[in-house]
Amino acid sequence: MGRGRATSLKEASNNHLVPMKPEEYLKYQMSTIETTLKEDVQYSGKNYWKDMYFIPNALTPVGVNDVDLSINFLGKKLKYPIMVGSLTGGHKKFTPVNEKIAEFSQKYHIAQGIGDQRACLGKDVDPGIIKSFSIVREKNPDGLVLANISATMIMQSETYIEDVKQAIDVIKADAVEIWVSPLLDILVDPISTGYTGLLDKLDKLTNALSTPVFVKSSTTGLSHEDVRPLWDIGVEGINIQGVGGTSFARIETLKDLTISQKQTYPPIKRPFDFWGIPTVWSLLDIGLRPENASIPLIVGGGIRNGREAVKALALGSDLVSFTYPVLIEIMEDFGYPEEENLKKWFLSLITQMKITMSLLGARNIAELRQITRNRSIVIGRTKEWLAGRNLSFPPKHTRDLLY
Repeated sequence: MGRGRATSLKEASNNHLVPMKPEEYLKYQMSTIETTLKEDVQYSGKNYWKDMYFIPNALTPVGVNDVDLSINFLGKKLKYPIMVGSLTGGHKKFTPVNEKIAEFSQKYHIAQGIGDQRACLGKDVDPGIIKSFSIVREKNPDGLVLANISATMIMQSETYIEDVKQAIDVIKADAVEIWVSPLLDILVDPISTGYTGLLDKLDKLTNALSTPVFVKSSTTGLSHEDVRPLWDIGVEGINIQGVGGTSFARIETLKDLTISQKQTYPPIKRPFDFWGIPTVWSLLDIGLRPENASIPLIVGGGIRNGREAVKALALGSDLVSFTYPVLIEIMEDFGYPEEENLKKWFLSLITQMKITMSLLGARNIAELRQITRNRSIVIGRTKEWLAGRNLSFPPKHTRDLLY
């Protein structure tokens, strides 16, 4: 999370972006988080992960303790193929949250994202804002950390290369995610002019940086047609956040409703609240194509348990991203620290993943992907999606392992 309204980030006469005021940024952030925690912003439609079935191995030779989930990603060894998605942005009130996530990521050797960093850009930035970001690297010195900047910022700034370098430097990031959401841009700023020229800017950015650039969708998914031009200009990875979990468009809808409108049943919805591609369809659309075999993939958006996480890994995801579940548990931990809710949730998730792989006879992710070619089927509307996109399942090829 962690987005500021486009109208709050204006271009000065020298074409440098002027960050929004800290109090304005905090107000927007708190409104977003409060809406996420209290309102109906979760996708409640069909769970298309259920369209994929594993055929279990009744004679499995693999015990739960035999399963190794470790991977190497961007040159760093991770014990588990899990990433904490982008939660809070920068403000001194969010420092404890970012600190706790960093400590958690360091302890369990998993990857970590961070909220939109536009608030830390420019000159004379409030030191409290810088601290709220830099605490991530202080508490997670050896971990895999990804910076986070919006495509809107790239479009608005003439100094976007320097801006991105600044965002990377603040947290000593291993990669930077440029996130795209044309729908959210329109909802936040109805006169949004789209992403004309973004590919050219990303091309220049990838050539100017030594740090890998990823492009991330924001709750609307990506297609094969989106990915190919990005890969061709030097984008080194993709983060698929598809329809299935939290909807930022829905969050914007609810912010505009009155209390009485929020209390109607069923709650008022608008046509674009859950616009986009379901996460599993997006992953299949990209991962099943041989030409995409070497593209690093992070996948999230509505994945809520270990079985679904294993399905994502089986279909080609290198990291599985969780945001909303982490937010829920970490907020509980601030209120009831003795319960260790985040720890319990995470260890349960890992246990579910290991049990699933054990029951398939897969000792590691490489074996899982091979087994998927013989022990999985797809039914229902997901099968219709595959047919409509001229894709075959089970996979005819195994995606490259990036380790």
